[in-house]
Order: sequence, then structure tokens, then C-alpha cells
Amino acid sequence: MKQKFIWAGALCLALVSCGENSTAYKQIRSQLDSLTAVVQGYEADLNETDSLVASVLTNFQDISSVEGMININPNSGDMRTSERERIKDNVQLIGDKLRASSEALEALTKKLETGKSENRRLRHTISVLKKELALQKNRMIELTEELHRKNIALGALDSMVSSLSADVDRLNETSASQAAALAAQDKALNTVRYCIGTSSDLKDMKLIKGGRLTTEHANLDYFTSADLRELAQIPLMSKKAKVLSLHPESSYEFVPGSDKTLTLVIKDAVAFWSSSKMLIVQVD
Repeated sequence: MKQKFIWAGALCLALVSCGENSTAYKQIRSQLDSLTAVVQGYEADLNETDSLVASVLTNFQDISSVEGMININPNSGDMRTSERERIKDNVQLIGDKLRASSEALEALTKKLETGKSENRRLRHTISVLKKELALQKNRMIELTEELHRKNIALGALDSMVSSLSADVDRLNETSASQAAALAAQDKALNTVRYCIGTSSDLKDMKLIKGGRLTTEHANLDYFTSADLRELAQIPLMSKKAKVLSLHPESSYEFVPGSDKTLTLVIKDAVAFWSSSKMLIVQVD
């Protein structure tokens, strides 16, 4: 987005240097108008997101305040009708706040899923807010159950408890689904593959063609998959080896063992896998 502002500034400067009736002026004017619309749309979307997050946080604060005002253990013995009504009103208010928070989080989740680019910060914020909402709903359910145990019947709140229980289950399912999606994404981002073979083996695998390395038609069945964060060394079972794929030489080394066979030691995983997520080693 910062780059868009820079472009807008550059276009403004270009406008100043063009005559209003020139073709260049009209083209730049059109580009500037389009860019302005994009920036305004981005700002509106950002403001809406901030507003939704703020509304959820405000609801959480209000719920905490109202919870502190509910006393289900009166000192005077039996609870008066006015106290019952006050509890009923407060519990109803909490229920309304929880429902509003659920709706806001659903709207945020929809914005995240329909966004053109991955927003890790928003995804994390939604995850934290959903966990807090689930905790608040569980406390609400526990409070209502406690009211029933004390024979403080609040009638219409039974349906609210059922609704809240369903919401908690749905939130837990959504959180689990998102966690699974994030785990799958994390695994994909950090998955690397390596293959070790003689020159003849690599030719048979169609990894060497005309004396040159090629992975265009590579059969991944020949490769071993690993997590780059956990792969520190690879035994090569050979006394001679060379890396054919593209990896910075400073990021790895060949270390001979007591039997003189080599082990590929990755010294800097980030640098090593920066150019290619596929490692091909030729051994003799």
C-alpha cells in the first residue's frame, strides 16, 4: 500500500508538468483517479476491520463489567423479585453482547477468507478473539447453570443457553478447522525434497538430460520429503558427492565419517533452501 501512495505522488508530479488538454495529461489523470479509488477502497476496508475488532473488544469489556454486577448469593436469604429481574436483565445483556461479538467475528472471518492476500496479523487477531469469546460463552453457560441450581428460574434464558452452547461448539469447530488449515499451510511452506543418486540413477529418473540438470519432468516418488526446520544433515553413503541443484556453497558442507563416507551438513537452512526447495545430490 505504501508503494501505491508513492505512485500517486509521482502521478501528481507528472500532472503538474502536463498541459490539461494534452493526451498525456488525460492518461495520467485517469491513472491517478483509478489509483485514488483503490487507496480509498483499501482505507474503507481497513476502517471497517478496525471497527469490527473494536466492537468485539468493547463487548468483552462490557460483559466483564456486567458479570461483576451479578450477585447470585444475596445476604438476605431469599432473592427478591427486583433482584431476580436485575439478574435476568444483566444476563440478557451479556447474551446480546455475546451474539453481537459472534456476528462481528463471522464478518471478520469472511473478510479474511475473501481477501486478495494473506493477512497473518488479522488471522491471529481473529484466533485470539474467538478463543476469548468461547471462554466468555462458557462462563455464561456456567452462570446460568448455577442460577438453575439455586432455583433462580429465569424462563426465557433456557433458549439462550442452548444457543450459546451451539455457538461454542461451532466456534470450537471453526477454530479447529482454522488451526488445521494453518498447520497444513505451515507444512507446505516448510516442506523440502531431496534425492541422492549416481549419474546413471539421475538419468533414469529424468533428472539429468543432455548432461544438464532438469526438474521439469521430475518424478517426486524418487524424492524424500522433509521439514527444512528439522533437516540438519543427510548421510550420503558415498565417499564422493556433489550438489547439482542450486544452493549457496557457504550454507552447507560435506563431512566425512570414520568410514570416509560423506554426510551433507546444512549449516544455514534458510540460506540453503532460499533458491530451491529441491535438493539433488550426485554420488559416485
